[in-house]
Amino acid sequence: MPPAALLLILLAAFCHATWNLLVKADPRRLEVQSGAIVVGTLICAPVLLWYSPWQLPPRAWVLVFLSALLETGYVLALAAAYAAGELSLVYPIARGSAPLLVAPLAVLLLGEHLSPRGLVGIGLVTVGILTSHGAHAGLAVARAHGRAVGWALLTGVFIAGYSLVNKVGVALVPVPLYAFLVFLANAILVFLVQRVRLGTWPALRRGAPWGRMALVGALMMGAYLAVLTAMSLARVSYVVAAREISVVVAAALGVGVLRERHSVSRMVGALLVFAGLCVMALAR
Repeated sequence: MPPAALLLILLAAFCHATWNLLVKADPRRLEVQSGAIVVGTLICAPVLLWYSPWQLPPRAWVLVFLSALLETGYVLALAAAYAAGELSLVYPIARGSAPLLVAPLAVLLLGEHLSPRGLVGIGLVTVGILTSHGAHAGLAVARAHGRAVGWALLTGVFIAGYSLVNKVGVALVPVPLYAFLVFLANAILVFLVQRVRLGTWPALRRGAPWGRMALVGALMMGAYLAVLTAMSLARVSYVVAAREISVVVAAALGVGVLRERHSVSRMVGALLVFAGLCVMALAR
């Protein structure tokens, strides 16, 4: 994996884990996320001074709207997962299930070739996540936290879906323009869902948590731009797996900030994730 891609992934991991902590710590999760998407869109809006969306081919527009649709599902599923379970349970399952889906689908659908070293790295990341947050408890975790686990797994499916779409999208559209268009479409879809479900526009109400929305929005867009750029430089299978170093960051934040429980298995799992990242950094 190119060093530039690895550095971008590490930046994205830190941004992503941090905004997930901020969302989890606030009971107005969907409101914060929807407002943050608007903030992210505004941050990236100046890209229109350099790029014209009207020159994009029809295929690019299809990818933009498909990505936005999948990311809207991701936002809703993630909010539901955090309402049902802890950050240190939900986040690793959601992020860790994505590489299991992306790697084979990238080979089948995108024609990617994964080196033996790359496969070992992906495997270490996945095993590390399962060791620390699922496989060690097996059915007991599913029974005790069934709703949270279910929403987290659905979130992982959405992550895998939009990751594959984005890999194709960044090959057709400049990264900043692609990020802006996806965030814009995502914001519209999330607000429409809120309007249908709640009959109001909660993120626009007086007294909305604008400070948290602004911070989460900046972190969201930073993580998104970093990952999209990394995808333009490296295989999507490696990018999706490598960015799960954010699981280690999120686990540390969950324990240190939210005072969630930790265990030896979670520490071992974090080390395996880190080892997998190191192996993928050497993969071609």
